[in-house]
Amino acid sequence: MSKEYRGLIYLAPVMLLIGLFFIYPAISIIRMSFFETRYGIEFTFAGLGNYFQIFRDGVVGQSAINSLIWTGLGLFLQLSIPLGTAILLDQKFYGNTFARSAMLIPWITPSVIVAILGRWMLEPSLGIFNEVLVNLGLISESINFLGNSSIALPTLIGMQTWQFIPFGTLLILSALQTIPRNLYDSMKVDGAGSFQLFRYLIFPRIGPMIGFMGFLAFVWNFNVFDKIWLTTQGGPGNATTTLPLLVYKRAFKTFRLGQSSALASIMVVALVAFGVFYFKFLWQPVERD
Repeated sequence: MSKEYRGLIYLAPVMLLIGLFFIYPAISIIRMSFFETRYGIEFTFAGLGNYFQIFRDGVVGQSAINSLIWTGLGLFLQLSIPLGTAILLDQKFYGNTFARSAMLIPWITPSVIVAILGRWMLEPSLGIFNEVLVNLGLISESINFLGNSSIALPTLIGMQTWQFIPFGTLLILSALQTIPRNLYDSMKVDGAGSFQLFRYLIFPRIGPMIGFMGFLAFVWNFNVFDKIWLTTQGGPGNATTTLPLLVYKRAFKTFRLGQSSALASIMVVALVAFGVFYFKFLWQPVERD
């Protein structure tokens, strides 16, 4: 048997799974987006009607804005905080090994548990978070963090960031540890301070890793569903409804499968376009000496 046929045989199970669990559902969703449904069972051809309806829908617009805030603010926090944490953990100090191990706890904790614990801790009457803030004198009365439309989304962003910090820190720390220590010593001998070390030595070495981590964080944040649904279900009102939540609500709450499929198709196209643009124009691979 030739190597080509042998390679096809090895790839066949993988391609079958990809076709069964990705390509076929994707084609079904695109097809369904051109039909109008009632109660999930009556199908009427609508052409591009579902797509036009999406762009006229105010709830879709608000959900898109929420997704941009959720993704953008989360991305900023999930890049800046792990950067500082990684630089700190790259130093030698007592308890460094323990700190690195303990840091993994948020990352290895399932999102469902994080959401349930977060909802309990932020509960206005019985939650420990409000209790601590009141006892410290930082607030005079309890705050309904998840029930206030003005702070519910930032609160969830903080919860999401807390869980992402270990992953981002590990990626940046792995890049930091590839920098030879003698380069630090040489620059310090030449009179370089902390800012010069970061600008001319550290950032050029870890920049590509930060860029790659930013792409992962963007996609991960954009697609988050479980944490928001288990804490606020998109409320109060639509204050925390993002596009993935709206897709779910349209499909399984109001049974408008056509609109849900159209919105999902637009989201997939947008993410694929962003990925192609990023890796073609923005991605810089790590250069090895």
